[in-house]
Amino acid sequence: MESIRRELERIVSSNGFAGSKQCQVFLQLIVKHALAEEFDQLRERMIGVEMFGRQVDYDTSNDAVVRVRASEVRKRLGQYYAELEGSPAVRIELPAGSYVPRFCWERQAGSPDIRPGLESVRIAGRVAAQGRTDQSVQIQANRVAHMRLVIAGVGLCLIVLAAIAYFGKERWIPSGGHIQSIVVLPLENLSGDPKQDYFADAMTEELTVDLGQVSALRVISRTSAMIYKNTKKSLPEIARELGVDGVVEGSVIREGKEAKITAQLIDARTDRHLWARTYTRDLGSILALQREVAQEVADAIRIELSPQEKELLQRSRAVNIEAQDFYLLGAHLLEVGDPQHAVEYLQKSVEKDPNFAQAYAALSHTYSQLGGTGLMPYMEAYSKAKTSAMKAIELDEGLSDGHLALADAVAALDWNWGKDEEELKRALELNPSGASAHWAYAFALEKLGRTQEAMAQLRIMQQLDPVSSQSIAEAAEASYYARQYDASMNLLRRLEATNPQRVLLGFWFGVVNREKGLYQDSVNAFMNVGNHPHALGHMGNAYARWGREAEARALIPRLQQHIRQNGIGTYEVALVYAGLREKDSAFEWLEKAYLIRDKGLTFLKVDPCLDPLRTDPRFQELLQRVGLPL
Repeated sequence: MESIRRELERIVSSNGFAGSKQCQVFLQLIVKHALAEEFDQLRERMIGVEMFGRQVDYDTSNDAVVRVRASEVRKRLGQYYAELEGSPAVRIELPAGSYVPRFCWERQAGSPDIRPGLESVRIAGRVAAQGRTDQSVQIQANRVAHMRLVIAGVGLCLIVLAAIAYFGKERWIPSGGHIQSIVVLPLENLSGDPKQDYFADAMTEELTVDLGQVSALRVISRTSAMIYKNTKKSLPEIARELGVDGVVEGSVIREGKEAKITAQLIDARTDRHLWARTYTRDLGSILALQREVAQEVADAIRIELSPQEKELLQRSRAVNIEAQDFYLLGAHLLEVGDPQHAVEYLQKSVEKDPNFAQAYAALSHTYSQLGGTGLMPYMEAYSKAKTSAMKAIELDEGLSDGHLALADAVAALDWNWGKDEEELKRALELNPSGASAHWAYAFALEKLGRTQEAMAQLRIMQQLDPVSSQSIAEAAEASYYARQYDASMNLLRRLEATNPQRVLLGFWFGVVNREKGLYQDSVNAFMNVGNHPHALGHMGNAYARWGREAEARALIPRLQQHIRQNGIGTYEVALVYAGLREKDSAFEWLEKAYLIRDKGLTFLKVDPCLDPLRTDPRFQELLQRVGLPL
């Protein structure tokens, strides 16, 4: 139809499509086949053959070229219409999960001719009548057929456009139902440079955190959302797996000192676009932009923000661009488990911008991870973590991550459990959807022996982070300290199936197998971890309980070497002596651990390795000195 062809020409010559020849050709190809009713050519395999030169029997499950290009075209179409001034005579859409374009006509005033709309219904109906098994096309046909009465009355796009409120380039279609839960899917990096993936992922994290400040929303954590990066699954499928009502998706393009972010909100229950907008900002204000996006998403789903939430989302400060880059790179390295390199970037970040609160909070977490994994002496690591966290809060008291970082530091360094709980509660008040804060609170409660409260927090964490390997790992650890060893082992096996390379997975197999009495399996797992003081101490405990006294004692000199080198291992030597049931030696080393503020002592209340010592009055006295309840 001529109106469709004219609209197609305008789209492919627009700024959004001008930079991608492949997106232009892709859109032209699928529109051509749709108008010619060549629906067999609108299958993934046939598009791959025709446009990308693939063999007709190529493996579509492992070659995502068509899906990736369709996703990019879909996003560019959304951007084109979000920026378009006025209403087109016909709108070309590419529904999620389909390669069949949809044509939406705006009925002109005074014109009774509605055949273009009916033609759209007829085309979709013909696809369905051909017995296609492609579920997304069937859904498409059913939707278009259902709209027949609407089109006959006033035209589909007239109804849509009548509901649109224009605010600059923003378009908003009110939802038919209240959205109470949401996920921010990984923003797509459209810069063409894979090295910029970290930037797109960081923007995803920032938007997730900012939306998490809205107490009326349950916001799925980024760790679960990242599972769906480059996924083949449809939005309704993702929403069902995560248990959410709404989905935010979009893209990021970083060019020079500017970044363009396109975001759209979709009601996952109906697959309706509720809101879309494109933003272009200089890089120095890009973090503040994410708060603006979060507030507009909340407005789009008609959530009434509290005064505190409005204040949190409106706070803004320009950031030194170089400092911001160092921060984003450091945060990315911390996320992937490389705190030794992360700390270098984060230190550079705060040097470049001494008032950058988020960078100080990330630096605090990095020091805590270095201390917790034995890569830096405890006193040094947690002293630096506490100083950095306090600086973050001084600069921005409303930063949830700053309070979370301080909670970790004061628990490990000062054994100030009251302050620990106070900071965790403040972190959750500022970000109720903070999965990591719920986990930290669960862990703190568990160390204090408040198991039921801990499990309640753990259940909330699992709702916010339902599918990530991080969530499974944390649940396995919590189950171990709750002495639910079968449950912990089941979770570890799930984790091994999804993420076999996870750092210290062998350590957790080792401790759980030991408590189940499977000592050979336990020792084998610890050996796979290598020369790590935590693994050596727990392996020595396993050998001792297994009756292999010589092997247990042989590990003590190796631990002492670690102590001389980096001050780590005093608590672990005590574990070996506890397994050997040599109480005096065990308490001697626990006292040494006390003097250096060894983090291991925070586990006194729950560590099963120390059970042989619990009836000794010296143990009760040590619990009191560490501030733990008897």
